[in-house]
Amino acid sequence: MKTPTKPSHLRTPGDVIAALPYLLGFHPADSLVLLILEGGSIAQTLRLDLPVARNDRRVADELALSLRGRTHTHAVAVVVGGGRGDPPELLPREHLVTQLTASLGYVGVRVTCAAWSPATSKGSPWLSYHDLGDQGVVPDPATTTIAARAVAQGLVTHQSRETLAATLTPDPPEALARRSLLLDQTAAEARIHDTDDSETMIRQRDLVRTAVARTRYRTVPLTDAEVADLAFALSDPWVRDASLADAISEHAEGAERLWIELTRASPTPERAEPAALLAFSAYVRGDGALALMAMDRAEEAMPGHRLTVLLRTALENGMTPTTVRGLAERAAAAEWFPKPPPTPSPKPTPHNTHPTHPTAPEPPVP
Repeated sequence: MKTPTKPSHLRTPGDVIAALPYLLGFHPADSLVLLILEGGSIAQTLRLDLPVARNDRRVADELALSLRGRTHTHAVAVVVGGGRGDPPELLPREHLVTQLTASLGYVGVRVTCAAWSPATSKGSPWLSYHDLGDQGVVPDPATTTIAARAVAQGLVTHQSRETLAATLTPDPPEALARRSLLLDQTAAEARIHDTDDSETMIRQRDLVRTAVARTRYRTVPLTDAEVADLAFALSDPWVRDASLADAISEHAEGAERLWIELTRASPTPERAEPAALLAFSAYVRGDGALALMAMDRAEEAMPGHRLTVLLRTALENGMTPTTVRGLAERAAAAEWFPKPPPTPSPKPTPHNTHPTHPTAPEPPVP
């Protein structure tokens, strides 16, 4: 989900389909999209490629398993593409929708709406799986309330999942090699000067925080030296984990843009850190597609990357963005760096500066 929205903005299946590009960040094709509704809003948006027909039940059961235990939850299912079928009597992938409805119902999640459309573009026909007479056309996605919110927040909607993935393509090898050399030099200097202390960590965190704040207004790319400095700072797990808080700060938009830029610009293995932060930021925002792509980049740069593994496990087990947001809240509230010991107070100077003698013991009471 790209932008939080209320289901009241989505009055018909056509409105839902028009919203999908802004909920996902791209126009889906040959996809099953599941909107999870909780507490009067869209809590989560799940998208997967349409499975081969023999795996319909397995996919439905896995989706249901990820939603087990969620109370006061219902779902809207949309199939985009998947063949022509024979509308309206026979829609593509009806068996998949039937299996999904049964599996979700078993764990207490009711599918309140299920619709098909060949595409998410303006004028595409849509038809309901539940009511043969319920049909219409998709309105212009760019004129929806959700589109307006996305534009106001500076969010970009891509024409396809492939174009979204291309935004994380690493920079040319020669640029990465230059930055790798700078990182080697920075690491060597750190070893010489033994900068593994709390003051250095605070300075590195401030460097990242300043870069996050600047990103919203910066109009030129980071220099090689800036990339190397930021990549080195984030290679400290303390600095990286403290930076999780940026996902819920007033500079959250700038943070995500910076993580995208550093994911492209950083060499391996340092690329794993901004990619993991991007995955976390996208996850908290409900953008599962971008989160998964960022996780892939992180694990390509550093197989078994711990934060990425934790995030992927959370996503695969259906943990909601609201729950994951708690990690950012704890990061914002945590005392990440040790404080220097308090300066001892000076001892009070006695008024009588002459030497004193010890007091003689009192005589025993007879």
